Amino acid sequence: MGDQGRLHGAEQGPERRRGERRWGWWSANARTPEVERVPSWLATAAAWAWRLLLVLVVATALLLLARRLALVTLPVFIAILLATLCVPPARWLEARGAPRGLAAGIVVVGGLAVVGGIIAALVPAFSEQVEALVPTVRDGANRFIRAVEASPLDYDRDKIADFFQQLTQRAGGAEEQGEIAGQVAAGAILLVELVTGLVLSLVVLFFLVKDGGQIVAWGLARTPAPYRDVVRATGRRAWLALSAFIRGTVFIATVDAVLIGIGLALLRVPLVLPLALLVFFGAFVPVIGAFVSGLVAVLVALAAGGPLTALFVLLVVVGVQQVEGQVLQPVLLRRAVALHPVVVLLAITAGAVLAGLPGAFLAVPLSATASSVANELRLRSERYAGDITAGGGEPLGPEPVGHTSPQPTVLERRREQR
Repeated sequence: MGDQGRLHGAEQGPERRRGERRWGWWSANARTPEVERVPSWLATAAAWAWRLLLVLVVATALLLLARRLALVTLPVFIAILLATLCVPPARWLEARGAPRGLAAGIVVVGGLAVVGGIIAALVPAFSEQVEALVPTVRDGANRFIRAVEASPLDYDRDKIADFFQQLTQRAGGAEEQGEIAGQVAAGAILLVELVTGLVLSLVVLFFLVKDGGQIVAWGLARTPAPYRDVVRATGRRAWLALSAFIRGTVFIATVDAVLIGIGLALLRVPLVLPLALLVFFGAFVPVIGAFVSGLVAVLVALAAGGPLTALFVLLVVVGVQQVEGQVLQPVLLRRAVALHPVVVLLAITAGAVLAGLPGAFLAVPLSATASSVANELRLRSERYAGDITAGGGEPLGPEPVGHTSPQPTVLERRREQR
């Protein structure tokens, strides 16, 4: 036993000295008198602090770079999200004999044609109804203010009125301030950027659907061999989580829009089409989207049919959202988005602050993907630690990704020589 301890210490001695020379004064192995006087909890906290600070700096730099290159990063993100919907039908066509390029073209161009046809069919009715949406919402807000005014509640009516006036009369205020020319120029630039982003998204989407496997293989070939497995595993987990989130959200948004639209139609509430579309797109922004779309529907019902109609609309919206929260989301999204509602709300807020409305839309899928990748890394690390513990210092089964095989100890080398 003494020989084993001396041999083990002789083996670890050079490694420890090399670690001391490599890391210097901040290394936990450099047991100088100053380090001896530092409490262990403070040393651990300092070690965590500078590592977390480094991660935060790198993450901030990446976010700033992505925001600076938004004309490139945003179309790529959108193409990746759409690819989760386009890849399965393209692979289905390939399985039935269609060439890969033709299958990708049929899915992308066909999907664009279907969406364009739906928009072309809905635009006339939508444009006629949406013109009345803002005045109707304003009338509903005014009726709500009058109802609150008749109650014993104490509030400042002028401030509330100014708030709604600012929300509904931005365009008029801009005209009075003589900013029409600047807004026209900004609108032209925005239009050019939107068209450029749309074209780039479609091109990237086509190549993701057609050559997704080759792109992944190209990236793995340039990954160092010890980390190739972990990149493959985390990439697969991220793709599965993102696919489940997008498909589940599209299904839930469609169900919400159809059910609430039917309820509004039965209650003879006007502007059914724009309200249903608002509910559909609001489903992609959890928590906040449902609240905003439901509030607009209730205000429209209040202006058009009175308090009783607004109450029934509120019951319909709450009932549909309860079905979504208690039935649809646990079945479709619980495994894909294992995030607490508080985390979702904070992620949406941070995304809106960093990138506006696109950031709010992308915050939840990106957070769900990051959570899934982190969970995969945690499970692999725990498996590696468990294998080493069960094997008495040697991992059992296949090596975890990102870990190299341990070098043989001095005793093992001597046994081999004997």
